[in-house]
Amino acid sequence: MARMIALEPIPARERPQRRRPELTLVKSPVRAAKKLRLRKIVVFVAVVVLMSMVVVARIAIELQESTIGQLQSEIAQAQRTQDNLKLQVAELSSPSRIMAYASAHLHLTLPGSVDVVAGSATKHSVALPQAEGSTPTLPLPAGEVASGG
Repeated sequence: MARMIALEPIPARERPQRRRPELTLVKSPVRAAKKLRLRKIVVFVAVVVLMSMVVVARIAIELQESTIGQLQSEIAQAQRTQDNLKLQVAELSSPSRIMAYASAHLHLTLPGSVDVVAGSATKHSVALPQAEGSTPTLPLPAGEVASGG
């Protein structure tokens, strides 16, 4: 029979606390140079991108200004054309010109008097002025040629 002997635990050996020196990180000069070079490259690329954006924006502005200038000249030309056409309409729609053209080319004459009916039972006679052999002084309608008689 085996006897069992209880052993007392062996106390752990205490290590004397050594004071460790503080560690300092020594930067590798190669690694620092790589980081600096990378930063320079990133800054350079950012500056180039920003400058490119400024150039593109300036080109877009110049193109818009050019388009605006062309449109303004077209508007001015259209307004001059419109003014000329308004003047032509005023000249061509002149009553004296229309009367002269009608008598000279269409052989129309004004009647001596006109009956004006107001209501159902009233009649008035009004004398109209007669055109005295006047000749048209304004342009004729398109395709018409002034005749001598």
